[in-house]
Amino acid sequence: MTGWPRAANVECVEAWTGARRAVRAAAAVALAAGTVAADPLAIEVRARAIAPGEPLRVVVTSAVPLDAVEADLRDDPLHLLLDDAGAGGGRRWAGWALVPLDAPAGDAVLEVHGRALDGSAVEARRTLVVESRSFPEERLAVAAAYVEPPLEVRERLARERVLLEQVYGARAPFPLPDEAFVRPVPGEPTSVFGTRRLFNGQPRDPHPGIDLRAAPGTPVRAAGPGRVALARDLYYSGNTVLVDHGGGMFTVYAHLSSLQVAEGAEAAAGQVIGLSGSTGRVTGPHLHWGAKLGERPFDPTALLDPALWGGPTSR
Repeated sequence: MTGWPRAANVECVEAWTGARRAVRAAAAVALAAGTVAADPLAIEVRARAIAPGEPLRVVVTSAVPLDAVEADLRDDPLHLLLDDAGAGGGRRWAGWALVPLDAPAGDAVLEVHGRALDGSAVEARRTLVVESRSFPEERLAVAAAYVEPPLEVRERLARERVLLEQVYGARAPFPLPDEAFVRPVPGEPTSVFGTRRLFNGQPRDPHPGIDLRAAPGTPVRAAGPGRVALARDLYYSGNTVLVDHGGGMFTVYAHLSSLQVAEGAEAAAGQVIGLSGSTGRVTGPHLHWGAKLGERPFDPTALLDPALWGGPTSR
């Protein structure tokens, strides 16, 4: 994953990195000794689509209990959590993968390596076919200070970058959600995820979410269960709430007129977490709704689709 900070989450990161090294080492020893389990791991990929900007829920099931599991997609490591409901101890693991916005079309290999309790290795590979996808372009006019920030706010921006790196670098161990999310406001989208944006004629990063119609003061609800990782005013996104849903997946609610939750609080799906507004870099009142895996954005509307949660179009 990208965005692993060396500050607040250093122990979590080092523990995870150490576990990955241990699994790789055990697999190498087992391969050399010819002790890899004959039956491979079963890999299920749940997704609305396998295309740029889409999240994938990866579920790994083993015939034997496993001590540790690691996986990567196109050499991008996944963070898998033990997910044993109905599967027996150490037999099922789940986590999130992401097809980045700039991912090329074509084959992408998902590799999984596990270590059984007796030290033997199990492994499996699955080839996914990434579809091609293009994104539109949008030109917006905003206050000049939001395109070329004045010197007096650059220190603030630097602090906020560090803060967000720490938040997005966390990998909460609580169980992943297991059902489709809900819309945070009833309003329809007024933008497209991944749009290539130009502010006052200057290109900036693609739009990392969607904008939803919301009159000022509209209740904004958490789209899924989790923990409030951030609730404060940021320069670009104004009053902002980030909800951590476990396994490195977050949802983002920006430009709020007020915050209705505190950092560290539990958030239930549908719970009011703020009121919509027009704070930060905006052209008018609305809700910016985003979703990220670590620091990398994906289309939040995928979270509303049953296919991501084991519905009829699971692959």
